[in-house]
Amino acid sequence: MSRSNQTGHPQPPIDVFMITDLETLKVVADPLRLQILDELRGEPQTVKQLNERLQIALSKLYYHVNLLEKHRLIRITQTRLVSGIPEKHYQATAYKLSVDHALLSSPLTTSPDISGLDIFLSAVLDDTRKDIRRSAQEGLLDLSARAPRERQLYLGRCWARLSPQQVQQFRTRLEALVAEFTALAPDPDGQQLQWYEWLTGLYPTHTEPGATRQEVETYQHVTHPPAAGNDTNGSS
Repeated sequence: MSRSNQTGHPQPPIDVFMITDLETLKVVADPLRLQILDELRGEPQTVKQLNERLQIALSKLYYHVNLLEKHRLIRITQTRLVSGIPEKHYQATAYKLSVDHALLSSPLTTSPDISGLDIFLSAVLDDTRKDIRRSAQEGLLDLSARAPRERQLYLGRCWARLSPQQVQQFRTRLEALVAEFTALAPDPDGQQLQWYEWLTGLYPTHTEPGATRQEVETYQHVTHPPAAGNDTNGSS
């Protein structure tokens, strides 16, 4: 016998949740908590349902879920009484996370060797690495030399010497391109769609590129080989 204290459909997550304190930033730097957040961006789930999907011990899941709720990264959408025991359904607060730039220069008082920037980089890069590995394990990502372009891993680093004006131009064009494709409506012809993720970044560096032109060209051919009959030129 079960009873719910909430009727109707829960409100969907908001678009962006802004992280404004270091403690919350530390919470999302944990790979397991990022995985839980990813699971809860869809339909609300109970901790037992998360346990079935993630195969993580219930006691461990309860600890991480409580921490995520405490920092408002997830919320309770429904509480049901099941055999007299409250059963909570959780959902992510937002589809995406953003970080207040003021945190990136803030040292942690508990550890002078760790800064807000370190935690931010750990959260972003560790989650990206995990997601790429999962895509490969599930067969979405094809690492073979003859993979079609839509299933390749397109990944690399580039360097360029730019003036401040050129950096502004690059940022403007890149942001416009990202906005254009993230705003695309579904294909009216019903073509099957696949979620894609891209990681963007641009920062000044004091060092010259760590690889020669020949090494970069070789890496590009291995990472995203040219289509048959086409020639691929390396970047410098």
